[in-house]
Amino acid sequence: NNSKGELDMSMTKINWYPGHMKKTKDLIKENMQLIDVVLEVVDARIPLSSKNPDIAVFAKNKKRIIVLNKSDLVEKKELTYWKNYFVENNFADHVVAMSAETGFNLKGLYSIIDKVSAEKLEKMKSKGLRKVNTRLMVVGIPNVGKSRLINRIVGKNTAGVGNKPGFTKGKQWVRIKDGLELLDMPGILWPKFESIEVGQNLAITGAIKDEILPIEEVAGALIGKMIRYGKWDVLKERYKLLDEDKSEILGEILEKVALRGKMLNKGETLNVQQAAYTVLRDYRNCRLGKFGLDR
Repeated sequence: NNSKGELDMSMTKINWYPGHMKKTKDLIKENMQLIDVVLEVVDARIPLSSKNPDIAVFAKNKKRIIVLNKSDLVEKKELTYWKNYFVENNFADHVVAMSAETGFNLKGLYSIIDKVSAEKLEKMKSKGLRKVNTRLMVVGIPNVGKSRLINRIVGKNTAGVGNKPGFTKGKQWVRIKDGLELLDMPGILWPKFESIEVGQNLAITGAIKDEILPIEEVAGALIGKMIRYGKWDVLKERYKLLDEDKSEILGEILEKVALRGKMLNKGETLNVQQAAYTVLRDYRNCRLGKFGLDR
């Protein structure tokens, strides 16, 4: 549980686990006894890479709901696969695919929350208690859309929303309706990634701040994944590439993106960094198609 972790991008190591995330981890553990339901938000493009393995340990004996957020950025067959995967492997009691950004399938989440609340109420009634509160804890890594989701659930801008990872600063209790309360927690990453692949996926989707990343390596990793996933034609059309460019090393493909897009520095040299940001932005904005990175 070192407060100084490293992200290995194969060539560059980045310190990414600041002290406040260690404090958040401790805060989640401390407050777990106060809640009934753990609502974990993951990015539907990287459901495994964005799922914090610590939460499974902390949430023992709690009802677990996984929200596949940003589900409008991947195909339905991928969503179906991950829904089944999480339930069959006992990672969750319920899984719902939705978009906090657009409000897609918010009713589906409401339905599951109401079902879980009704189960607790019945259990308490059997013990002679008539009025009980169901308390949910919302957790997830930075930039998966937790605060936007809370705003959707509550119906107003109660939780602060930011576009950068790590915006939520401290825990916040939010009353949803009579008998139902929600605890928002700051975004939390974990001390060690399972693999370079996980680190790459988090970087590509923006879970880690672009400012501290070797951005050209990150964009190169995305291009490599797209080639492996059979999506070369998408890259070719978007960036006016040629078939022979496919055989180049990833850094040189990025140079071709800069060349064909006329991305130049003041000295007329290729602005490869601009090309890298362009490719990542296009993927995040769904301009390269709807697909996830976890396989």
